[in-house]
Amino acid sequence: MITRPFSRDRMQLPRQIFYSWRTLAIPALLLAPWGCQEQPRVSEYVVAPDANMTSGSTSGGSNADATPARTLAAAIYRPDATWFFKLMGNPEAVAGQQKNFETLLGSLGVDGKSGELAWKLPEGWTETKGQGLRFATLKPPGEPGLEVAVNRFEGVAGSLLANVNRWRGELGLADLKEDELKPVVTERKVGDLTVQAVDLAGTRKPRQAMAGMPGATPPMARARPTGNAAAAISGARDAAGKLSYKLPPGWRESEKKVMFAARVIEVASAPGVRVTLSPLKPEGNSVPDNVNRWRSQMGLAPEEAGALEKGLAKIKLESGAEEALLVDITGKGPMGGEQRLLGAIIRRADALWFVKLTGEPTEVAGVREGFDNLVRSLKFE
Repeated sequence: MITRPFSRDRMQLPRQIFYSWRTLAIPALLLAPWGCQEQPRVSEYVVAPDANMTSGSTSGGSNADATPARTLAAAIYRPDATWFFKLMGNPEAVAGQQKNFETLLGSLGVDGKSGELAWKLPEGWTETKGQGLRFATLKPPGEPGLEVAVNRFEGVAGSLLANVNRWRGELGLADLKEDELKPVVTERKVGDLTVQAVDLAGTRKPRQAMAGMPGATPPMARARPTGNAAAAISGARDAAGKLSYKLPPGWRESEKKVMFAARVIEVASAPGVRVTLSPLKPEGNSVPDNVNRWRSQMGLAPEEAGALEKGLAKIKLESGAEEALLVDITGKGPMGGEQRLLGAIIRRADALWFVKLTGEPTEVAGVREGFDNLVRSLKFE
């Protein structure tokens, strides 16, 4: 049976995330368009716990409670969205479904009308629609503790290295470096899709505070250094309502939701470019750490903290009260092509603000002036 294709609007990634082990509350800032006087509203969603994962990262606690676990996971990067498929559980149970999991991945295709992924369920499997962060749940027969979690995220949801390291962290495994990634990833072409899969074995702890979402921790939530999820929420809730700015001509606010971003902006003349404005609590979130996180996402080696920050250019905001540190990085994008990132970091007492623009280098060059003007116009009431 081939499942019906899913509509894009069935799942949009909320901007801020907070976790508990029983449920996962997702505050999403619903921000009014520029010029509207309405204050941001906060909505909350509740997602059922993942049968695959009653625990998250295996760090902390006693090793005596750790049990063997195995993860089969795959990432599919598309221009408009990133998809994740993950099966995690007892090694023997996962081994019994490995062939079916590979068959599922081999059935992936793109619906001609909606442009979304569709797939064929292995014999006897069932599918339920997802809620909140979960796009769909696929369950094999006779295995109540197993399920394949399917998640869809707008745009690029972290680099492949970051996502593999996040899955490894759930099993208590050490992070890989960029040059260590290729040997552990199996890449296959399924039609026009590129499926990048991993097979990981480690341990996990039961009933431990979840480090992530159903089926997968959020892309880049684990990739060090990022600041914890609660810090990101607090920063957004407290600081997002204080932000205002002037959009350059042809720039517009988007309804798309990006993790930890309070605002998302698109540029009409550069459809491949996306701009996000994200606040984090200043505690535990340093400028060099976050710049090196961006560098890691683009396949670049980290730089020494002191030299990195000292080398950043600065511009004054029009308000005259603050300045922004500017970042300009060119490296490898998650789809394998060249990517350029423009960043601006504003340090405030209540939040560390990040303005991030990414896209193909030629497009980015064409909107550089608009980016600088946007940053200069930022005001914090």
